[in-house]
Amino acid sequence: MGAAKAAALLERQLTLARTRAHSAALRALGSARFHAVADQVAVLAGEVPLAGEAGHTDLRPLADAARERLEDAVAALPLLTAGSPYNAEALVLGLSPDPSPHPQDAPWHQVRLLLRLHRYAQEVLDPAAGDDPRLRAAGEALDRHRDAAEAAAAAAQAGRTPRIAPATAYALGVLHAGQRHEVEAARYAFQRAWQQPPAGTP
Repeated sequence: MGAAKAAALLERQLTLARTRAHSAALRALGSARFHAVADQVAVLAGEVPLAGEAGHTDLRPLADAARERLEDAVAALPLLTAGSPYNAEALVLGLSPDPSPHPQDAPWHQVRLLLRLHRYAQEVLDPAAGDDPRLRAAGEALDRHRDAAEAAAAAAQAGRTPRIAPATAYALGVLHAGQRHEVEAARYAFQRAWQQPPAGTP
């Protein structure tokens, strides 16, 4: 019974979030700022190519910069701690009743975005390089990390609903704990993938 009520509560919150996002998107589409951006994009599209030498621009420095930003961001992660599939210290912090987003999650989300940027840059320079199995596995782990972190946050938020039934609160707590475990498992998977030798390394 508690699990069913928890699922219904989460579904209501998800529907409410979708409705708010839809309304915000409609307001943005009608704003002067959006129309100004659309006008600028239309003007740019009519002026392609931007310059005669654009096709001969060396993009390697930009790709190198994207790789360096990614490496710096990964170096700042607690990979040593993530080297264990069960990170008790992070789980204790992750199960905190603090309603603010988990402070450890943000750097991992940033690495996910930088990894995508790095892979896109590789694809531009060499389409085959963009399918590096090492980077693909690392990206999949970070996708799992983001999904689990967001699911845990949603469960925690639902658990703070006023006058919630104890059985429902318990089911949400179990869900929250399970998703924080999945966060740590995803960090472990990323650490394992990242430490593999890059493609083409003998």
